[in-house]
Amino acid sequence: MIEQAANQGFETLDQIRWDLWMAAAAIGLLFFGVVMVYSASGGERDTEQYLITQVQWAGLALLAMAVLMRVDYHFYSRPAFVYGFFLVCVVLLIAVFFSPARNGAHRWIIIHQRSWGQPSELAKMALVVFLAWFLNQRHGQGVLHRFAETVIPAAVITGVLAALIIKEPDLGTTAMLGLIFVVMLFVAGVPMRHLLKFVPVVLIAGYYFVGRVPWRWERIIAFLDPESDPRNKSYQVVQSLIAVGSGGVHGAGLGQGKQKLLYLPEAQSDFIFAVVAEELGLIGTVTVVLVFAFLLWRGLRACHRAPDRFGYLLAFGLTAMIISQAFFNISVVLSLAPTKGIPLPFISAGGSSLVVTLAAVGILLNISEWGRARPKITVK
Repeated sequence: MIEQAANQGFETLDQIRWDLWMAAAAIGLLFFGVVMVYSASGGERDTEQYLITQVQWAGLALLAMAVLMRVDYHFYSRPAFVYGFFLVCVVLLIAVFFSPARNGAHRWIIIHQRSWGQPSELAKMALVVFLAWFLNQRHGQGVLHRFAETVIPAAVITGVLAALIIKEPDLGTTAMLGLIFVVMLFVAGVPMRHLLKFVPVVLIAGYYFVGRVPWRWERIIAFLDPESDPRNKSYQVVQSLIAVGSGGVHGAGLGQGKQKLLYLPEAQSDFIFAVVAEELGLIGTVTVVLVFAFLLWRGLRACHRAPDRFGYLLAFGLTAMIISQAFFNISVVLSLAPTKGIPLPFISAGGSSLVVTLAAVGILLNISEWGRARPKITVK
């Protein structure tokens, strides 16, 4: 049972000021993304449709943020919600295998030839919620340091989601789940020696899912030597670097990029940061990176000001989910990491990623406001 805020000195959450800086940064990136998706899709036949679709998803994402910022985040610590959210994600991840494949992968729920999103995006948030609740419970029971009682159950839940996602196949999102798992356990206080026990598992999985899969191994080779096969295996990397390099300091101008004209694959989604670099130059890319850094600061601020341990872990997990994905996407575009289909949060075309990211911001806003009021809340 959760003690209500009314007993702590303020009547309703309506009386609390929201973190306008965090909200402004997120909404600013969202609208910037709509503009860049329209520009990046200039080489496609249905440019207007890309814009309409992105605007529709942006509206739904803003609605999700507006609703969740007013939902008491302690609601997510109820076991019924935690396990229910997890089971819904499992069902949706299984359902994708009954939908038609796109580009050789089963990642989308497709009904009547229309995509209704990627459940793997929702699975990342479900994992953050579960780990925040589970680790908070284990800390309260005094068994956080025990491998069998804490690390193994958390690894099993993570493994179930990861196994379904890697089967789609989607190695990038699977790696993100692994990163969330490690970071949240470390921040919660799980001893490092327990986390190091997973190193052999990671090495074996890397060999099996990368070393023994020709097309994935070719991406590693292309990453290590982009000039080895610029017309085939290294094509995406080379075209991305050309776009980034040709932008210079000031860029070619919004809408004036050339690489998006059927040279750069997935210009409106996975490689949209390259379009930003070409059209807005170093100034534009640095500005985007600084806004993400600002969001990192506000997210960590909400984390450290959370009134309880569950809020602390939940805020940290959601912040890590957003920022690590942005960091990985930008690293791929700059050839600092192997090519993988990870969208740039707030900016890339893609509805499910947009909605989940803004929903996460909504939860962060709610946590930050409880932290401002600093009520003494106990979750039993």
